[in-house]
Amino acid sequence: MERIDDLPELIQTGTISKEEAVKKIAEYIYREPYRFGLTGFDDDFKSEIILTVLQKGAQVFKRFDENCGALGSYLYAFVRGLILTQKREELRRFIAENNMKAFSYCENEERLQTDPALTVAEKAASYTTVSNTKIWRVLSGRCKRKNASDAKTALILALKSSYYIPASSIDAVSSYCKLQSAELQRLIAELNSLLYSRIERRNAIIRRRDNAYYFHRKYYMQLKMCDKEKTDTERLLKKYRKQTESWKHKNRELQQSRWRVCPTNKMIANILGICERQVSHYITRAQKLISEEQNETETADSPE
Repeated sequence: MERIDDLPELIQTGTISKEEAVKKIAEYIYREPYRFGLTGFDDDFKSEIILTVLQKGAQVFKRFDENCGALGSYLYAFVRGLILTQKREELRRFIAENNMKAFSYCENEERLQTDPALTVAEKAASYTTVSNTKIWRVLSGRCKRKNASDAKTALILALKSSYYIPASSIDAVSSYCKLQSAELQRLIAELNSLLYSRIERRNAIIRRRDNAYYFHRKYYMQLKMCDKEKTDTERLLKKYRKQTESWKHKNRELQQSRWRVCPTNKMIANILGICERQVSHYITRAQKLISEEQNETETADSPE
């Protein structure tokens, strides 16, 4: 194997490509992890770092300046940065998972003390506050008459997408509806508090998808880096294909409507203190407006 410090010159002379050089770096880390401070980590962590190098290693040759030192020294700093990032990501996932478990535990304890026959929608009805009902009533007063229906439609759509709506959109909808941003944020928080069982279902399949993707990447790396003469590549390839198909299958599942985290019309109606029919009316109105806009665009774009 060529010396690591010689790789920039080999690339410059056209002896090897950047892709080949990145693979040589990954192989070097794989065979001599102690040179990068990876000795104290388990094989899964090392594999993740090497896979990241295979994906982002081209950046090394874009940023490396031979006037500042040898490639080996720069590569050491690059890998140490990847290690720090990976450790932070693992810590973030650990905290997120444990917070969700703690919330689920508290939620289950609370359910044991209530009537098990009580549905989620009925719980929402019992928690509807006067201020929520007032928000809906005053929309007509805060907005101009011709804009009141549009404002109510925007509010309903924002609540329908409560789990996904970004902060910037919350501010935009609040401004359009002449509401305080805090008012809409509170409504969204109330709705999302009713959706944790659905959120947990979706998170469970996401975790399974991510797990399959992790092994898909791991086996891919092993196929690339292994000694072909000493490794059962057929068995490894079978594992790789199985995890790849599982990852793709989970991605397809997540596109299905049953895995979306979306409040029902009844939940929204209960939160706002209005009837479910009104929620359905404004959603249908939004669909018609979108359809009309699409038709106008198609008409404008079509040749005469």
